[in-house]
Amino acid sequence: MMKNYFNLSNNERYLFINVSSISEKIFTEENFSKSRKSVFFSSDKDHRTISEYIKKFNVKTIVIETSDLNYLPEKLTGEIVEAKLKGVKVFEIHEFYEKINGRIPLVKLNSHEYLADDVFSIGLDQFDFVFKRIVDVLISLILLPFALLIILLGCILVFISSPGNVFFTQERVGKNSKTFKIYKLRTMTKKHNGSYTKDKDDRLFPVGKFLRKTKIDELPQLFNVLSGDMSIIGPRPERPKYVKESIDENSYFDLRHLVKPGVTGWAQVNLPKATPKDNLEKLEYDLFYIKNYSLVLDFKILLRTISVVLTLNSN
Repeated sequence: MMKNYFNLSNNERYLFINVSSISEKIFTEENFSKSRKSVFFSSDKDHRTISEYIKKFNVKTIVIETSDLNYLPEKLTGEIVEAKLKGVKVFEIHEFYEKINGRIPLVKLNSHEYLADDVFSIGLDQFDFVFKRIVDVLISLILLPFALLIILLGCILVFISSPGNVFFTQERVGKNSKTFKIYKLRTMTKKHNGSYTKDKDDRLFPVGKFLRKTKIDELPQLFNVLSGDMSIIGPRPERPKYVKESIDENSYFDLRHLVKPGVTGWAQVNLPKATPKDNLEKLEYDLFYIKNYSLVLDFKILLRTISVVLTLNSN
């Protein structure tokens, strides 16, 4: 089910001025075309006015695409301004996509070209990094006494149910593409090929399945946070092998490494059961988080994470 991240009624009509690749991505979203009525206007071909469309179809929201235009005609500009003054919401297509999906739109036109947006302008300033680090340390220190007890219990369960080390370390890619060792409680049998975990994966031993479902296996990453390799909130860190494959698939993937990876993140709470086929959608969520970072968004992600944990990933 598609999520709405801002208040738009399902009953109102949307006027799309010029259809683009991003518009087409919106129309393919589950339930968008069914629950929302869309009207289309071409600034090059249509001879009717915006006002006519608004009056005839009771349009409450205008979504405009200008990337394919060298200029916006003065007449059209005036009509849009007039509509806005009358209370009609007006969004640029990139902004509309972000607000309705909580993701940044990434469009790969072909194997060598991308539709460029303001994606290159994203990133945190130095104050944000310092503030985020202070919050990370404080939260980690508050959680640590409780987490240590749960980690100890997890260690005992792993020890008595599966031979081998109770902890699992693996190389992951962090901020500025630097690698680090991530800490987890081991949830798989000692011998496995290191590929992505699948649904009903037979490499997971019973206790390991429980630890993964409850996210207890992730708690040792609090030490990664305290050491400065990770943040509480951020994109999940991937192995170097998968990072290379993902960058080959989509060049924007490396932008995730503008910030420290997180124990949980915006992509994780929106796609708690993500599979490799969801990589592009996860990337759109990660870049949205970096672009829109705030303490309020971090708090929202923490609350959503608690919900995901309590419902055992059923969200």
